[in-house]
Amino acid sequence: MRPYLSWIEGLTTNQNATGSNPVGRTSLLADRPLSSGRFFISPCEGRKGSLLKIIDTHVHVFPDALEPHAVEALTVPGRGAHIRGTLAAAQTRMQQLGVSSGWTIPVATRASQVATINEYALTQDRRYFVPFGAMHPDVEDAYGLLSTYKGLGLPGFKMHFDFQEVSPLDARMQPIFDAAVDFGLICYFHAGDDVGPHTCHGSPEVFAQVLDAYPGIRMVLAHLGGWRMWDDVEEHLVGRGDVYFDTAYCAGEMPVGQLLRIILNHGTDKVLFGTDSPWTDLAKEIRFFTARDELSDADKEALFHGNAERLLQS
Repeated sequence: MRPYLSWIEGLTTNQNATGSNPVGRTSLLADRPLSSGRFFISPCEGRKGSLLKIIDTHVHVFPDALEPHAVEALTVPGRGAHIRGTLAAAQTRMQQLGVSSGWTIPVATRASQVATINEYALTQDRRYFVPFGAMHPDVEDAYGLLSTYKGLGLPGFKMHFDFQEVSPLDARMQPIFDAAVDFGLICYFHAGDDVGPHTCHGSPEVFAQVLDAYPGIRMVLAHLGGWRMWDDVEEHLVGRGDVYFDTAYCAGEMPVGQLLRIILNHGTDKVLFGTDSPWTDLAKEIRFFTARDELSDADKEALFHGNAERLLQS
């Protein structure tokens, strides 16, 4: 067992859903790094070796007043939140584990929510978070609205086609995709099945058609291209150079061999580390990927931060 595994297992086991740490594990971060190969993963300084920078590209947060209801509404039995779904809880957990920043990706289930969600995104501290905007297919003049995102500091937008009950191939999506291409916005999409609605509008095959129809579009497909549809991901998406995947909610949900095969065959330069916080344990997710001997040090650098940084800058 690698030296850090028993320590981080303690963090995983003892972190409760309120974001508190009842056994005082936070103090251990000042004494022990989470190590993997030549890397150390810890907010402390003065260690020998390299500090592995970590960016979590798949974080959900809600305004404090709405958070209890939102998390309850989105929670499926047996798949509860590991921390509170607030900015403060996300920031605290990130700092405990030395994660430098998180991309917050919201979902608007109604067109009327988009403006309010975007206003909330603009309040987030850019030292710790990279907020994305919301989008909905029924927004009036979606093209015009999206033309303002870059100027507001929103690098892209998130959509969840199952909650929005629309296919990516729906005609209402055309102005949204046109704007994404014209303004260089990152389209961050839920892909595949979901633990909640099992109505899969965004299959790997459908997204392949979108990619063919909109050359140059900058797209991230969550959950390694399609949650619980990974055979289809391998058939329709793996190896394409025009789409990124994230790792959110995949560790422990699919065979490790297939997970690694998708990452390696798609290209480690096209995969982002994402967790789906607060519905996964950040410490456990870091532990899983840093422990993979099949990934080189360069692969881990790319996965944990390099690809995300390059995508934002391109």
